[in-house]
Amino acid sequence: MNFRHGSLESIILGALWELEAEGMYKNSVKDVFDYISSSEKTKRAYTTIKTVMDRLYEKEVLIRIKQGKKFFYRTAYSNTDVVSNALKKIALQYCNSDMNKLIQIARSIQSDFEREVANINV
Repeated sequence: MNFRHGSLESIILGALWELEAEGMYKNSVKDVFDYISSSEKTKRAYTTIKTVMDRLYEKEVLIRIKQGKKFFYRTAYSNTDVVSNALKKIALQYCNSDMNKLIQIARSIQSDFEREVANINV
């Protein structure tokens, strides 16, 4: 599993996970383009979305299904799978494989974040 990807790849994966959560498990490039266009401030070209989705397919992060002349895509891994894999790599690389240390760091980050949010809402 190659989960290294750029920011547009992350946006596309996020869009597909959202669409799949809504029950749409086969999505065309147009479906993803429309979803991103409606939710992102930055406008992206259809061809750019298509190219990046093809690259995600080549990385085996997306599954591509051909129906007639059209391709449909779905994610090969859930959001949980991707996050879990990333956290395991972080624990291995930065916490000497100590998942409890990573959990402590995450709790500290959560506390800091909650304080920041509370200060914003004041």
